Amino acid sequence: MADKNIKVNMEEKQESSTGGSNLLHENYLKLKKVAEGILTERFNYMKLRAPGFMDLVIEKIWNNRISLSHYYEQNGDLMADPDMELIVDHDNETLRAATFQQDNMGIYHTAYKEDELVDDYLAKELDEFLGQWLKNILAQGHIPYKANYASEMLSEAGGVRFDEDGHEIEPDYLEDDDLEM
Repeated sequence: MADKNIKVNMEEKQESSTGGSNLLHENYLKLKKVAEGILTERFNYMKLRAPGFMDLVIEKIWNNRISLSHYYEQNGDLMADPDMELIVDHDNETLRAATFQQDNMGIYHTAYKEDELVDDYLAKELDEFLGQWLKNILAQGHIPYKANYASEMLSEAGGVRFDEDGHEIEPDYLEDDDLEM
């Protein structure tokens, strides 16, 4: 009987009006706090830093997929510590963990093949890990310092610049010579 109550409580915890689970929606909102520019598709690449921690790299891979990674260098090779591929659903504001990779331990797990769920238990574990990782990233205070614009027009305006607090410095759309008439 106690097991049945636990199962019901877990299901209630995961139910949500967003069409997904509360956890998936919370993960979306956490990533939005960390890297809103990726979710709004202003940027297709961001690198964030926090003193005393590894840099965080977030990249749009394709369509509804992004990667979230910490890397370090070992013998000249970049090592994922970890790297996760995430599935973004903007309509329902959810973020699902599709894969997990930890290079130094030779671990690679996949819960999805393309958009098809292949391992429900693993998916739940990865989603929970992602939630905790994003919570830690927020607590560590990672701020952006590098990014690439997704728009070709903005890319032509020059590189993305951030102030010391991680706020984007808007690009100069016009050259100074264009202002003189």
